[in-house]
Amino acid sequence: MMIEKSEVGILEKLVELPGVPGREGQVADFIRSSLPSICDCRIDHLGNLIVHVGGKGKRVMLVAHMDEVGFIVQRILDNGFLKIERMGGTSIRALPGSRLSLWTSKGCLPAVAGVLPQHLDSKEFISDFSRVFIDVGTFSKEETLALGVSPGDVLTWNSPLKTLGKSLVCGKALDDRLGCYCLMQLARNVKPEELACDLYLTFSVQEESILIGSVAAINAVEPEVLIGVDGTFAFDTPDLQGQQSDIRLGSGPAVKWMDAIRGKLAAFVPNQALTNLVCETAQKRNIPLQDEISIGMSTAATSVIYVKNGARACAISIPIRYHHTPVEMADLRDIENTIALLRGLLTIDL
Repeated sequence: MMIEKSEVGILEKLVELPGVPGREGQVADFIRSSLPSICDCRIDHLGNLIVHVGGKGKRVMLVAHMDEVGFIVQRILDNGFLKIERMGGTSIRALPGSRLSLWTSKGCLPAVAGVLPQHLDSKEFISDFSRVFIDVGTFSKEETLALGVSPGDVLTWNSPLKTLGKSLVCGKALDDRLGCYCLMQLARNVKPEELACDLYLTFSVQEESILIGSVAAINAVEPEVLIGVDGTFAFDTPDLQGQQSDIRLGSGPAVKWMDAIRGKLAAFVPNQALTNLVCETAQKRNIPLQDEISIGMSTAATSVIYVKNGARACAISIPIRYHHTPVEMADLRDIENTIALLRGLLTIDL
């Protein structure tokens, strides 16, 4: 069953909100306001939103992260342009010529990332980030300051959610607002008496910058079972076919067997028995499932190794094309199947 139009509207709003690492407050407020009153919601000192749904059995926590990649204003130049720094692994390739939203204390301003005219450009793309500048339509530092711009302000892609074809959506921050959306749908539709566990849903902070922003929330709840819900690479475009995996849009969520960012002390290997149970549940419920072993990424589930007593952990991923760009793309059918799989897991003894 395809996600209804009214539900896509919730996803549109979720994607539109700014939430770079450490600035996830608007996202948390929107999620909290969209949940039923039966949920017990609290926000910890780091900004993690922890939602207790209830139920009896093992403490089971699902984790999705609220933050998105973006930029921060580093300097205002004398001619009014901005120099910026990345927050998270934002795509440099996608930046020149992009429309951006600049979030200041006075509100949101339109901005663009400068790009050389093709007539004067001898390179395929700007690979030197120090050459990047942001244009806010001013001609002096004083004029830019008068707009309310200051160092420390942040920028996000100006890329609202759009639909393509019959089932695809495209926009910024699908990594990991799609995971947040799945958890929201569970909170809104699952009754505590249906659960075979004591369910906690965690919407975590600072995954894109440091991966372990969820540590405080996991330590507070001390779950016995943890399930990470995040995006993963799709390898179904002409430039990536045949690399790493056969994950593609529309073929269902992926069960994670391993991920790693080489040289960054970031890696995740799930509990094998729990992961096998994920596969069995998908098969019994006729939910399509793909296999994920990804190099070059990790997720909020990585932080499970830092909890007080450890937890049995696994991860379910939503295929996304064009990660960390303004045109991230996913299939609504995969989102539906992810929700169905998670709901099935919560009704059995994990």
